Amino acid sequence: MDAKEKEGIILVIICVFIHGSQPILGKYGVSLVPPLFFASLTNLIAAVFLILLILARRENIFLLLKARYFLTLLSIGFFGTTLSNVLFFYGVRLTSGINSAILLQIEPIYALLIGYLLLKERINSRQIIATLFIILGTLLVVYQGTSTWNWGDILILLTPICYQISHFFSKQLLNKTDLNPLFIATGRTLFIFYGIVVYALSYLTFYEAIKRINLSKASAIISVYPAISILLAWFILKEVPDWYQLTGFFIILLGIFYLSQVKSELRS
Repeated sequence: MDAKEKEGIILVIICVFIHGSQPILGKYGVSLVPPLFFASLTNLIAAVFLILLILARRENIFLLLKARYFLTLLSIGFFGTTLSNVLFFYGVRLTSGINSAILLQIEPIYALLIGYLLLKERINSRQIIATLFIILGTLLVVYQGTSTWNWGDILILLTPICYQISHFFSKQLLNKTDLNPLFIATGRTLFIFYGIVVYALSYLTFYEAIKRINLSKASAIISVYPAISILLAWFILKEVPDWYQLTGFFIILLGIFYLSQVKSELRS
């Protein structure tokens, strides 16, 4: 494993700890105020923080307004913040914090498909086996002994699609330009604002990571964050995970661990 790959993995691990608090704090936040108000206020804080960071580093903030970047940043903002926040905050209101954290782990499957179809990333048999484990674990968490679908679970399952579309545009921008990941993180939050630590720093570390490693691998590693979410749900929301949630989580975790061992490669 080269230095660039190691840097990317370290950045994603930092993002894991930040990301782990998202479903739990989000669930707690929308229990106090309306989802759109919570999303708007926390994103405003994130946007202000990132703009100040750009100014502190003496970067040219007007790069965000250049026509060649604007449409891509708009797409990143719409899918990665606006639409994903609407789906997530309304979804988390209708399901548990633990379910939200575990179901978001389906993201590596979306990453694998987008990486293969659009970014020409290589997929091998190990990744397919790992994906089947993730699907099995996800179905177990959603099923929970009943055939009734929870709308909250469905909205949560749709949320990572928005994240991955946003990451696709981000990866393209990072690969084709010298634009600093800090600018992409800032441009994203400007469109509908979110939370200084949970999103401002997680955007920044994640974009720095996917500049160094494959999108599918970064998404697989970051998906272990529900372990932290489950602990926070226990302490903050007083939610105790049941057998279906724990079993599904460990099956998904096994698939993700297997997936993370695959080297980042492109198809020839």
